[in-house]
Formats: sequence, C-alpha cells, structure tokens
Amino acid sequence: MPHSRPTTPKPPNGHDQHFRSGMLTIRIFSGRGMSLPPGVQVPEVIQKALQNAPPSRRSTSNRDSMQRKRFWWLPYVVLEFDKNEILIDAMGGDLSNPIWNYRADFDVSRTGNMSVSAYLRTAQSLQGQDDMGDDILMGRVDLTPVLDANHASDQWYTATAGSGSFHLKVDFKPTRAESLTIEDFELLKVIGKGSFGKVMQVRKKDTQRIYALKTIRKAHIASRPGEITHILAERTVLALVNNPFIVPLKFSFQTPDKLYLVMSFVNGGELFYHLQREGKFDQDRSRFYAAELLCALEHLHSFNVVYRDLKPENILLDYTGHIALCDFGLCKLNMSETEKTNTFCGTPEYIAPELLESQGYTKTVDWWTLGVLLYEMMTGLPPFYDENVNIMYQRILQDPLNFPPDISPEAKSVMTGLLQRNPTKRLGANGADEIKRHPFFARYIDWSKLLAKKIQPPFKPSVESVLDVANIDTEFTSEEAQDSVVEGSHLSETVQDQFRGFTYNPANEHLSESVSYPTVMG
Repeated sequence: MPHSRPTTPKPPNGHDQHFRSGMLTIRIFSGRGMSLPPGVQVPEVIQKALQNAPPSRRSTSNRDSMQRKRFWWLPYVVLEFDKNEILIDAMGGDLSNPIWNYRADFDVSRTGNMSVSAYLRTAQSLQGQDDMGDDILMGRVDLTPVLDANHASDQWYTATAGSGSFHLKVDFKPTRAESLTIEDFELLKVIGKGSFGKVMQVRKKDTQRIYALKTIRKAHIASRPGEITHILAERTVLALVNNPFIVPLKFSFQTPDKLYLVMSFVNGGELFYHLQREGKFDQDRSRFYAAELLCALEHLHSFNVVYRDLKPENILLDYTGHIALCDFGLCKLNMSETEKTNTFCGTPEYIAPELLESQGYTKTVDWWTLGVLLYEMMTGLPPFYDENVNIMYQRILQDPLNFPPDISPEAKSVMTGLLQRNPTKRLGANGADEIKRHPFFARYIDWSKLLAKKIQPPFKPSVESVLDVANIDTEFTSEEAQDSVVEGSHLSETVQDQFRGFTYNPANEHLSESVSYPTVMG
C-alpha cells in the first residue's frame, strides 16, 4: 500500500500551544500551617516517630542537604511539571512546618502547569502492608509558571487544596533548541518491549530528569506497509496534545537506523495491573477514571484524532493517582466529525460492533471503548467477554447488555448509552459534552476542577521515587538497558525521506505553519 504525502491543515481554534524551549528551575524550601484533613488522625507509628525524633536541622546549604537524614515521618512532596514527577522527602521541621530544601531542573518543551502536593505516609505504607499506598494529602498548590527569562518568583503560595502554603522559587532559562542524541541520556532499565523496539527508563544527563525512551528500528517498520505513517502519526499526536491526562512527548530524534521518542516516565502502574490486583473498582473510583479519560479523548477529538485502542493496559497512573493515557500507535488522524475509516484494529474485548460489521466508523468508536472500560472497571470483566474470540464477536453483535445487581441505575444508564450498537444513537454521538451532561457524571464531577487536577484522586499508588520500577513487570526490568547496534540496514534515500519530519524541535513547532498531520492509511 503506498504511503500518502503528509497534509498540513490549520489546527482547531483555541489550540495555540505557545511552544517554549528551555530549563525550568523550581526550588521548594518549606511549608507552613499544614494540617491533616478534618477527622483524620496522625497514624500511631508516626506519632511514636515524632516523639522520638532528633532535633530538626535547618541548614539550607546544598552541601549539607546531601548529608542530611530524610525524616520519613514528616510530610513528603510530589513536585510535578508537565507529567514529570519527583518525590521529595522532608529534611527537617515538624508536621505543620516541614522543610524540604530541594532544587529540581525540568526540561521545557512547551507551556505547562506545575503542582506541589504534600502527603503524610499512612501506617500501612510505613509498615509495608499491601495497601498500595493511599497516603494522606495535606496540601496542594497548582500554578502555571511564567516561561520568561526576565521573570522569577520567590514567594509563599497558598494551597489550592488542603491546608497551608509552600515557599517556592521558580525561574526559567531559555536554551537553544538543538537535536538530542542517545549520548545525552543515561540508560537505566528496560521497562517495556514491542514488535518494533523497546522502551527504557533513562536519565537526561544535564537536568537529571527521568524519562521513558522508546526506540524503534527504521528497517523493521519500513518493511511493513503503513507502519511508517503510523509512527509519524504517533509522533505528531504526542507533539500536538497538551492535556493533563495524556503522557506528553518531550523530545524525538533519529539516527540513520533508529527513531527515538522521549516521553514522561509514569510509574504508578498500568490500570490493568491495579484492576487485576483488586478485581474491580467501586463506582466512585470508576467514575473518576472514566471522567479523566473522557477529557483526554475529548482533547484528541478536538484535533480530529481518533484514539482507537482504549484499554486498561494503555492507561497509566501517576504518582498522585491521576490518569495518564499512553501508546498512540493506533491513532487515526484527519478524522472530521463525519469522516469514516475502515481499518480493523484494536483489542478483541473492546472492538465496536461497527468494526465487526465493516460499516466504517467515526470518532464515536472511542465512546464504545469508554463504555467497555467503565463496565470492566465496575464488574471485573468486559461486557461481552468470552475466551473464544469468535464467540465474543458474536456476543458483541447480538447479546443483551446485562448488569450485576449491585450496579446503580445511573451507571446502567450511562453504560447502556455508551454501548449503544448504533453509533449514530450512541451517547457521545453529538460530542463529549453529551456524555458529561449525563447524571452519572454531571451530579458528581466539576469538570473545570477535574481538568485543573483539583479533584483528589480516590486512590494513590505506592511509589518510592521517580526511579521506582516496582509497578513494572520484572520480565522487562531484569534485562540490561542498552542501545543495541544495528548492522547492515542501509535504507534508501526514499525511505529516509519519509522520516524527515520525525525530529521534534519544540522551539520551531508552530502548529499553524509547520506541523504535519500524516495521513495514516486505512
């Protein structure tokens, strides 16, 4: 099948991304006036630790901070910018006025939000019990840093959730946008493998930030029709999106033999992992995840992108328990409201009826998969599941939608709407707002707060640090991380030309002028 030439449409109105390139330095000094939520008691193990605590050491020099003992019984903070998260233990102070004295440098590839969340460890997490975390949020502040070399802030910020305030210093230094190489990264762990390459946890040498680096051999994808456009589509989508519930692209670069995608490293575990572990989620937790995913899919649809592969394996949880949608290899671009495509793709349990009937399908296919995911989260299995795939396809086309007795009327109603076999009558056929207005969501979700990540997640994964790979399969992490040498794969100039737009230089990424939307066949 021949490759189509890329097209360059104007982006939708309101999607001015304000791309920037540089380094954001955030210094977090201390907190004050912090307290636990009403009715929450200090865990007994922490009370004992506080009674026996050594005197606080309040030196602020960087040299001393490296030698100081971290006080595990005091609040720690999760510092985040553009889905890069760092867990910082306290260096002293007390429960209400902890001292952190930490500096972090973040790579900036566009404007983004930052947040600081202070947590107190629970008795279970301290004693190693198998509760997967759920530490107690004490205070959180959200802000959008000014990416201007002439602007620096050094002030106290009042918590936007919880209590207290944080002393932060934030400044930005522009840098010349130059293409990266593999030499700019330290390879740490293998964290995933696919048919075209592998994903590694890496550390960027200058800023020390941890990322997920996806490596793809050009020869592998060049030998399969349509795969080059799929890879270019994934890179384009990742560069376009700026949504709190989607894993963003930080950088991309290439060599004559390989492609490299650098993304934020999100290590709270796949939703699949947590769902397998717990069997199912309660209604509130399921609704929270579905609402964040709805915002992510709505964002993609606003760029005329259909996701097509929603499933628990492609949904990550971050440090604080928010959704991070990943893996955009099956995305379809240039899908207007009425545009149809015919490619049969996706995961069998999540395949929509219109794919099985070869009718062609529109953006509404993503709302079917959202319905399947919501059903699986609330019951433990997809609605038409069968071990025999052919039988399962027949069930998707014909079987009535049945619910366990403990499912609420509102949940039944929203899932029945999303799992409407006729895509023109499906909930969401008239846009995401139609789903948002359904009583299952509308009565419980403040959408502006949700999009600003000001709604506290119902569950927080247990993550020790940004290097923690405990939530990732040891089948991958036990393998040595190395950038393997490719021999004898001399590709023609014609093939190399097709990768010309792959390298991501944020300073030159002007959506209305230069970003290509590759046309993915099918």
